[in-house]
Amino acid sequence: MNSPPLLPQAWRIARRELRGGLRGFGVFLACLFLGVFAISAVGSFSAAARSGLLTDARALLGGDLEARLNHREMSEAQLQHFAASGEVSQVADLRAMARAPSSDQQLLVEVKAVDQAYPLHGRVAAEPQQELSTALAPSSDGLYGALAERALLERLEVQVGGEILVGEARFRIRGVLTHEPDRSIQAFTLGPRLLLSRAALDATGLLQPGSLVTYSYRLRLPPESDVETLKKELQERFPGAGWRLRSWKEAAPRVRMMIERMTLNLTLIGLCALLVGGVGVAGAVRGYLDGKVFHIAVMKCVGAGGRVIFTAYLLQVLVLGALGAAAGLAAGAAVPWIAVKLAGEILPLPLRPGLYPAPLLSAALFGLLIALVFSLKALGVARRVPPSALFRGYIDTLRLSPGKGTWAAIGVFASGLALLAVATSSDRRLALWFIAGALACFVIFRGLAALVILGARHAPRPKTPSLRLALANIHRPGSPAGSAVFSLGLGLTALVIVVLVQASLTRLVDDTVPDAAPAYFFLDIQPDQVALFEETLNAFPGLARSERFPTLRGRIVAIDGTPVEEARIAPDVQWAVRGDRFLSYAEELPHGTELTAGRWWPPDYRGEPLVSLTADVAEGFGVGVGDTLTVNILGRDITAEIASLREVDWTTLNLNFALLFSPGVLEGAPQTSIATAYVPQERETELLREVIDRFPNVSAIGVREVLANVSRTLERFGTAFRAMAAVALVSGFLVLAGAVSADQHRRIQDAVIFKVCGATRRDILGAFAGEFVLLGAAAGVISLLVGGAAAYGILEGLMDVRFSLHPLSVLGTLVTGILLTLALGLLGTWKALGQKPAVYLRED
Repeated sequence: MNSPPLLPQAWRIARRELRGGLRGFGVFLACLFLGVFAISAVGSFSAAARSGLLTDARALLGGDLEARLNHREMSEAQLQHFAASGEVSQVADLRAMARAPSSDQQLLVEVKAVDQAYPLHGRVAAEPQQELSTALAPSSDGLYGALAERALLERLEVQVGGEILVGEARFRIRGVLTHEPDRSIQAFTLGPRLLLSRAALDATGLLQPGSLVTYSYRLRLPPESDVETLKKELQERFPGAGWRLRSWKEAAPRVRMMIERMTLNLTLIGLCALLVGGVGVAGAVRGYLDGKVFHIAVMKCVGAGGRVIFTAYLLQVLVLGALGAAAGLAAGAAVPWIAVKLAGEILPLPLRPGLYPAPLLSAALFGLLIALVFSLKALGVARRVPPSALFRGYIDTLRLSPGKGTWAAIGVFASGLALLAVATSSDRRLALWFIAGALACFVIFRGLAALVILGARHAPRPKTPSLRLALANIHRPGSPAGSAVFSLGLGLTALVIVVLVQASLTRLVDDTVPDAAPAYFFLDIQPDQVALFEETLNAFPGLARSERFPTLRGRIVAIDGTPVEEARIAPDVQWAVRGDRFLSYAEELPHGTELTAGRWWPPDYRGEPLVSLTADVAEGFGVGVGDTLTVNILGRDITAEIASLREVDWTTLNLNFALLFSPGVLEGAPQTSIATAYVPQERETELLREVIDRFPNVSAIGVREVLANVSRTLERFGTAFRAMAAVALVSGFLVLAGAVSADQHRRIQDAVIFKVCGATRRDILGAFAGEFVLLGAAAGVISLLVGGAAAYGILEGLMDVRFSLHPLSVLGTLVTGILLTLALGLLGTWKALGQKPAVYLRED
């Protein structure tokens, strides 16, 4: 006799089961929804950001092609060749001090000087709206016009129509600058923007030989032109130009890199939430199938095979998983639209809302694989339920094995989950570390949960009945303690790691100011001002110490004779060969620097060029004492022998450089000086006023303000990561809710028996409360130990930052976890307290 086809028969059973509703699958759906939502939301937002950057790439770059130079402008021949290909716009960027005559306030600003052709793409927005040429044009009283960001006006206490001084020129503020098409997201800036004309910049007197000015030449090409061909032609024609050429396809590379890095990190935290939710998936499926044991036994008695039962319930899991994942995908896909709707004007990067299939598909696959990995064991056990369970009246499903085939399928899907995490990651190495860490966490927390249960079993019996019952509830058969410690521990661990890493970074920034940091960095000190500048500082009352170094910018072009393009350079020092770098020369070893190899040159040395390199850069370059380094400075290649290696503690903010040349090499090159001054905090404003009044061209960077800006930036990033870690924690609470819900019938019976034996509602509540306080405390202590160890490894190992425990933040996190565990546990067992004993005694 032929048996009916497997799938139609299984689907008919599954459909009938689904008609009974979704009771028992609330945690299952919620866990999948949260995890899939977190991953799809991060993916959709980053895809919208990348699409927005690509759409506005020409505007963000300022043209189809950009050539950028430091300190110097293009030569006449270079400019003519550049302009022959299309329309050119020139922009100059520098930092300067702006002063308000009306309020005697002064502020470091980021000056941007533009020509008549600016902007080639996009538009500048200001309040009140006006033509840019009109806003920047000189007025009848001879004052140049300027647009300023609102923060500049607020800090200088100036209104639109008021005056400010920059260098030797006066400006009238014509409006509030609200949008620059070529300004992409920046983690932090040293000052607000001031937009003015190129003619006005010339009038300030700030443009001196060696001044820290960046010149950008933007080119708009005819539609038929090929930007990559032109870029290659310019590189071949002017090989020693020293410029940085970028096409519109390469606009905002740091923004893209930052988006990719944040997307990766947030996605991994979202995947962590999904993995924690997987425990809830497993518990929900097991609880549901445990309630169907006798139903399954009946089906087997009437001829249903194990494959049919397995397939029927697998179809239910897939259907319900699809519902939860679809809801998460819909919510995640809506995030870009919601972000634009609620915060479109203040978003720091262009966002282009849309449906992006790739991140949604990967999130859906993550959800599907999690549902399968964590539900197959329970399904395999259900398949092996014997028909005799119907006659015995009970069966212990925890003792049943799902079978070798099911274990193999779990291994295959788990491997697929790991491969998907690696394949969708922009950093395969980090993804592999995450997978290893996730596996280790699962093993560690499973073991620790078992130790907690074992400890409760062998702990001394307290005299208080409620506490004794609480301990007994933890180690009794069927207790939710294992799931609670495992899921809550993982969620709290993610939160503890984020809190400790952010707290350590913030503390590093905050502690630097009072201990060792200078009050100001002074930039653009001209050679003819050095003597008077040092005299001014030395005469200032309260000056503890000052440092000064001449500065130039140069580009490393060869490492021990090997061109940079062909050299093997470690990723952590790639920054040293990206464009021009600040460098200097010195007779004496800088303050607070320790030689680790080689010898420092004599003060009167005037021989062949020597260079001292920081030890980390030397290690990343694979060079040592006796090797050579070739640096291009203003078009001239200088090859110097590495004389020494230095260890520099950059966190002290002492004035130092990765490359320091010996005397007699760079003195004749155009240069400016940079200086630091150490004064008491109460005299900082007085020092700033005295220096800027005497040297209007000198820019002053206030260290306290910069570090405060860094702290705010860390806080913003920390908020995003804490939110994702909170999703993992919420998943843990859902797992606990599922475990409590599945255990509710036993708690009702326990409460009835306690009442019959004379216990009051207060006694029963104390027993239940004690159980959940102990579970929450155990999960909190475990998460503190594991999360602290992980944060220590991240900070000390990966980031080379000193680890510091932040007791209040950690204590707040743990107390919150314990209180929420208590509240959730009591909420789930409250029904047991109000039950009448008679109803249950009649049933028994």
